[in-house]
Amino acid sequence: MPPSERPNVIVIVSDTYRPDHIAANGHPDVVTPELDAWLGRSVTFAQATVSSFPTIPMRTDWFTGRFGHPRHGWRNLDPNAVTLPEVLSANGYRTQLIADTTHLMNSHFFHRFDRHHFNRGHEGDGKFLRLNDPIEHVIEDPRKTRVEFGNHAYTPVLPDIHAHTNHWRWYEDQSQPMRMADDVCRFLEDCYASPQPFMLWVDCFDVHEPWFPPRYLLDLYDSTYDGPPIAQPNYREASVYTPAELRNMQARYKAMCTLLSKAVGRMLRTVEDAGLLENSIVVFMSDHGMYLGERGRTGKSGIQADARSVFPFHCEINGICWSMHVPPSLNRTTVAPGSRLAGLVQAPDLVPTVLELCDIPVPGEMDLEGASLVSLLEGDSDGPRPLAITATTTDIGGGWVHTRAPAVTDGEWKLLVDEGDGDGGHELYRLADDPREAVNLIDSHREEARRIHAAMLAWLAAHDATAGTLERLSADRIGLG
Repeated sequence: MPPSERPNVIVIVSDTYRPDHIAANGHPDVVTPELDAWLGRSVTFAQATVSSFPTIPMRTDWFTGRFGHPRHGWRNLDPNAVTLPEVLSANGYRTQLIADTTHLMNSHFFHRFDRHHFNRGHEGDGKFLRLNDPIEHVIEDPRKTRVEFGNHAYTPVLPDIHAHTNHWRWYEDQSQPMRMADDVCRFLEDCYASPQPFMLWVDCFDVHEPWFPPRYLLDLYDSTYDGPPIAQPNYREASVYTPAELRNMQARYKAMCTLLSKAVGRMLRTVEDAGLLENSIVVFMSDHGMYLGERGRTGKSGIQADARSVFPFHCEINGICWSMHVPPSLNRTTVAPGSRLAGLVQAPDLVPTVLELCDIPVPGEMDLEGASLVSLLEGDSDGPRPLAITATTTDIGGGWVHTRAPAVTDGEWKLLVDEGDGDGGHELYRLADDPREAVNLIDSHREEARRIHAAMLAWLAAHDATAGTLERLSADRIGLG
């Protein structure tokens, strides 16, 4: 396929967006009409899960097509790694990054694009000091916000810094999602008619906390609350919150989902109006979710320096959004728009899928571990892998510990490995009957747990896991022997 006939590639990422917070996926009260419409015209990979948790490890897996958690944790992008935008650029594409995800810039992902634009101001990022105005606590009670390991309760935390930096950005048009939409639409207006194909990677840090949505959207979900804004989860136990405070936290997350839906809808409307749906692959994804009081927790992981500081990867965290539009002109999809496809899909699958759809051979030096999803798009019922593992790598003093708290599924069963103290407090769920993972069957189906655990160890051994990792996760060590 000559470069001029290759499709554009548009990838839109939302950080921390739980797929169960899209109305079309069954949420009873969240308002997301734009994302609902998008799911109706795209194809959803309904069993997509986190591979390497969290933010930067997932993006590394997306960009390189390889699994990170057996080998490394959160780190700068390897300067020797070959990435998706570089391969596209070498095959006639122009590549653009538009992001407000500070970590993406700090980790040097932007070097791999022809052009990049960073939208400042999310989380703790800011352009200027405001020394005349002291940073005030948004949440006074340190038990109810995120106080990092090693910090003190009086240290300014992320919602404090965010509110101080963005004191003038409370109107919708000045919010991060809408400013991102402005930048994306401006790019599309400048590039839609070019005969040269482009890749656009849009990395929205919303709906990551802190959550300061426009008030009218917050009022959709919680109009009577009069306490401190619970704009940041504490990454600990949820029991410290009052019921009203927990509802406010959940309402703020929902309001940000509504705002993100509006912003993505605006981007997609411009894609459509510019005629780009006819010649563009369009992907909407998220990197992970978080607990909003479910299972007695808030946040996505603990921040204490102990063995149990990694939260179990239940569906609230390791389920991700992943939907694709493939232009009919490519003749590579036979499934109807709006379809939800089974199959264990993970982040490293993005690279081979995009390259196959663009008719670009995979460079040998990429050493891909992901699998192309084109066969699923063409109606094949077999997924790309028999086993999917979600895990993280941590370094809270003492060096890297790889593949922490793995969650392992074969599509029918899901095993959550408890490596905390070897007491065998594992969890096992039959997903077909229990997709929300409510009934732990570990005691009655221990053989299934052992089978999945053995398959996990074999997978890890084949993906460069160290002897120390395999020993730490061995059946005898964790009480599954």
